[in-house]
Amino acid sequence: MTAAVKAVQTAPAAVQNVDYYAMEEVCASELFPDVYQPGQAKVKRRVNRHPDCLPSNPDYVPDAKTLRRTLAWWFTPRLKALGLYGETGTGKTEMLLYIADRLNEPCYIVKVHPALMPEDLEGCKDLAPTTAGVVSKNSPGLAAKAYRNGGLLVLDEVDKANAALGCALHGLVEGKPWPIEQFNIVLNAHPMCRVAGTANTMGEGGHERYHTSNRMDQALRSRFGWLQTHFPDNVRELSILTRMYGKKIPTPMLRDKIKLANAFRDALLGPNRDGKIDNPLNAVFSTRTLVQWCNYCLSFGPDATWRESLDFAFWGSVDPECEDMAKDIIQRTFGSKIDELVRDVVAQYTPKP
Repeated sequence: MTAAVKAVQTAPAAVQNVDYYAMEEVCASELFPDVYQPGQAKVKRRVNRHPDCLPSNPDYVPDAKTLRRTLAWWFTPRLKALGLYGETGTGKTEMLLYIADRLNEPCYIVKVHPALMPEDLEGCKDLAPTTAGVVSKNSPGLAAKAYRNGGLLVLDEVDKANAALGCALHGLVEGKPWPIEQFNIVLNAHPMCRVAGTANTMGEGGHERYHTSNRMDQALRSRFGWLQTHFPDNVRELSILTRMYGKKIPTPMLRDKIKLANAFRDALLGPNRDGKIDNPLNAVFSTRTLVQWCNYCLSFGPDATWRESLDFAFWGSVDPECEDMAKDIIQRTFGSKIDELVRDVVAQYTPKP
């Protein structure tokens, strides 16, 4: 990791009179070494790390194409909000945190759910003691804070929004003046405010796996520019697992874990990952699940079978009617090895001296 990235990831203590809007130009390879080569491109970031920056996953490995497209959106004059959509566990929120973290950009995540109402997005009124007694004080929400002061506003799972919230998001997503009725004020979008949404769908509704995803009206859907996120390819996924577990789990064992994950993804989305498949297996085996499998494979210990940690990490995602299909996939991939003790499996994967 370069010194520039280390500096970005270390949040300094708050200092008065720090100019958090000052910008500098940095070689893109220093911030995004997984994608850019030295001298290939330059990007602008805040000179001083903002107190509202959020740390990103140090083991995250971005998809090069999606990162490039997201950065292109980031540095283009604001015309549309960004929508990242894809299966659960494909790194939508992690991509946004990864970029904001390295650009010293404050990040405000609003968790969207069917019960979230427009006034919840705006903020609330708090009672505050003063020398004149207790008074009512405006307390802007995270969205209002990002809109007013600048930063990345992430509407996480935006396709879960109810109809009332969806209507209220129209102007905010487009960057129009935002009336906060309970405070009797109107907020203008800060030039450095960016709005992004993450979703399992593009707001079409009626999804078999994501039942709580609502249908977004065309006016809201059209205000987003949509990019689809995908499961990592074998090379990138192995890089992720190696960073995290390469010293504890043999590489061939990690490769076989990825092989099983891809077998389940083929059964879910088809070999071309386009969803064109008859009788799909309704269970998502994400990179998050792989990480959990590795984690519990270690924590359950060498005397547990390999299947125990797999079941703990994944089996809760398998619908009862899909269990036989899932068992067949595991059997075809591993045979009897899945029921062997982890110590014996590790010994098979470990080269003999």
